Formats: sequence, C-alpha cells, structure tokens
Amino acid sequence: MRVVPAEAFAEAWERAYKDSVTEPIERKAQFLLETVGPRIATAALGLSDARQLKRWAAEPGTEPREHVVALRFDALYRVARAISAVYSPAVAARFLRSANPQLGDDAPLAILASAETSKEITRVLAAGRAFLEG
Repeated sequence: MRVVPAEAFAEAWERAYKDSVTEPIERKAQFLLETVGPRIATAALGLSDARQLKRWAAEPGTEPREHVVALRFDALYRVARAISAVYSPAVAARFLRSANPQLGDDAPLAILASAETSKEITRVLAAGRAFLEG
C-alpha cells in the first residue's frame, strides 16, 4: 500500500466538496460514469437503469428532478472524487461496493440507494472521509 501524506486526504476531500458544488452536472455525471462505472453509479443513486445518468452526462442543463436523488448524486460524486484522487478509481469503486464497518457492514452504495434523508446520506460521507483519514 502506498504512503500518502495526511494533508493529501484533507486536500482531496475539500477539493471534492468544492467541485461537487461548482462543477456542472454533466461533468460530474461523466466523471462517475468513467470512474466507478454506470452499474455502480446507477445502483448508488437508486435508479433502475443508467439511461438517466447518461442523459445527465450528455445533455447540459439536465439534472435530477427528485431532491433526494440530487443529494445522493452529490454525495456519490464527492466520495468517488476524493477517493479516486488519493488512491485510484478502482479503489473508489471497491469502497462503494464493499461492506463498511462504519455503516453496520453495509456497502456505501446500498446505503445511498435507499437513503431518503440527508442524515442517511451524511453517514456515507462520514464513512468516505474516515476511509481517507485512515
């Protein structure tokens, strides 16, 4: 396992947050499709198939209609972006689909997919941050 300076974790987390707020949705959707792939991203967002995610990536100005899907989308982007920056896209994908002790051994993507409140989504963000901080 490679050694990463502690400040890299905080920097990656802060950058991911800023990008989640400032980047257009089409760039964020494209990033998710390229980084964690359509199946993981679709599952984490609680969507039935990847068509909607691909539409957000291809058509500027389109975005999630449901507030909770938008919250899931931003959280997924933040976690994938930060972990990819510090480790790799493959590690980000594994983090999302692996049992996580901070989430009662549920996978972050399963928690996101069923999340209906910002409190549930915040649990995934906290788990992502804890993973980075090691």
